[in-house]
Amino acid sequence: MPKLISFIGDYNMAKSGRAFADRKKVEVLTAAKTVEVADCGTLFVLNLAGGFTVTLPSIATAGNGWWCKFIVRTAPSGADYVIDLNGSDAITGVIVSAEDAAGSTDSAGTAQVEFKDGKAIQGDQVEIVCDGSRWYAVGYCNVQDGIDMA
Repeated sequence: MPKLISFIGDYNMAKSGRAFADRKKVEVLTAAKTVEVADCGTLFVLNLAGGFTVTLPSIATAGNGWWCKFIVRTAPSGADYVIDLNGSDAITGVIVSAEDAAGSTDSAGTAQVEFKDGKAIQGDQVEIVCDGSRWYAVGYCNVQDGIDMA
């Protein structure tokens, strides 16, 4: 009988642990921010129509496996939301739009990801990942060129 009770207790503990395993860290941004290494795994919600710049840590500081995601809550109006890759760092990625199923790629590497003023809308998003030597991005937007790697 004790084994049955132990089994049921272990099962309940494991099940409740899984319920919280994929809970996201979310931070709503309404102004410029310099992202810290400790912000790894954060979903940043962009929420100021006037736009602003978010600066990521350097590749050397972030290291292998560092990642974050940006989602537009308030469409930029008057200025872009700019994700700056800390100067000399570069990014490679694919941005796919609902209007352009082929997507656009930038394999040469650029220093910024931009949610474009007048084009990006609520729900557009980019996930950025570091492998220790390069940034990679995968993004989705509703309007062609709503997100640009410049």
